[in-house]
Amino acid sequence: MRRLANLDILRGFALCGIILINIMQLVNYNLDKTPLDENIQKFLYFAVEQRFYVIFAFLFGVGFHIFITRAEARGDRPLIRFTRRLVILLLIGIIHHYFQPGEALLVYAILGFFLIPVHRAKPWVSLLLALIIIGGSAFWLGIAQLETLGMFFLGKWTGQIGLFAEPKRYRKGLRITQVTSLLLIWPLHLLGNRILDQTGLVDTASTLSGLPVSVFYVTTLTLLLRHQRIERLLTPLGNLGRMALTNYLSQTAMILLLSYLLHWPSQVHITVLMISAVFILIIQMIISSWWLSRFSMGPVEYVWRLATYGKKQRQTAAQS
Repeated sequence: MRRLANLDILRGFALCGIILINIMQLVNYNLDKTPLDENIQKFLYFAVEQRFYVIFAFLFGVGFHIFITRAEARGDRPLIRFTRRLVILLLIGIIHHYFQPGEALLVYAILGFFLIPVHRAKPWVSLLLALIIIGGSAFWLGIAQLETLGMFFLGKWTGQIGLFAEPKRYRKGLRITQVTSLLLIWPLHLLGNRILDQTGLVDTASTLSGLPVSVFYVTTLTLLLRHQRIERLLTPLGNLGRMALTNYLSQTAMILLLSYLLHWPSQVHITVLMISAVFILIIQMIISSWWLSRFSMGPVEYVWRLATYGKKQRQTAAQS
């Protein structure tokens, strides 16, 4: 089956936002901020923080549906394969957690097991579960992991209805969702700030203020990618996303290496971190494009797939 280029580009887009936050979590930056540092931090809080992990979680749910349906089509014991896939991801997450506490893979691997019992649920059930869990996270419990699980189910639902396989079919719904989310961004941002000031519930405030931004990003990019010219233009971003796991892990390695070599801790400013993050992304796009011109998947993706299926996988650039 062919790859969905729009999903790869969305994954690459999510990685671009994730590194901007991760680099600040991995490096103790100079707290004596310049005016530019202050403005960058305000922008990150409004447009980036907790917005791109949500997109990544959503895409994990889409990927779950694609994985299960393709395995079923091959008669290839989908639940066993997916369980093995989660176990390997769990091990990778445990190792990565040692270098970056609070990283996403470990949480994704654990929460991924909740998808298994409902892998054959009807689309409306997946959507209902998503809304209940996300709503519970925002208005009741305020637990970030619940939001992640809700986005898994939301992604599963979009996979079931074929949103990314046939985006033109859902153009009107995407446009309505895009405009609605745009209109909600500012009022929910203000509401989230008010809840944070009055209650200190960080996760609740983040969910309320972040969700409309994440939805706006995904719907806008999905609508733009209906045009082949834009899809071709964003090919480097898609290559970044095709090797999402490899690039996510290597971002941590590159940040820690730069921090050590350049003596960043407590000295570097936020502005320098952001410039460095962009530099890392450009390098990763170049390397990913080069690698995928020769091989079908990234090196970590290859190991992950090898462990999932227990047999050697083809690594030719012609494979989709």
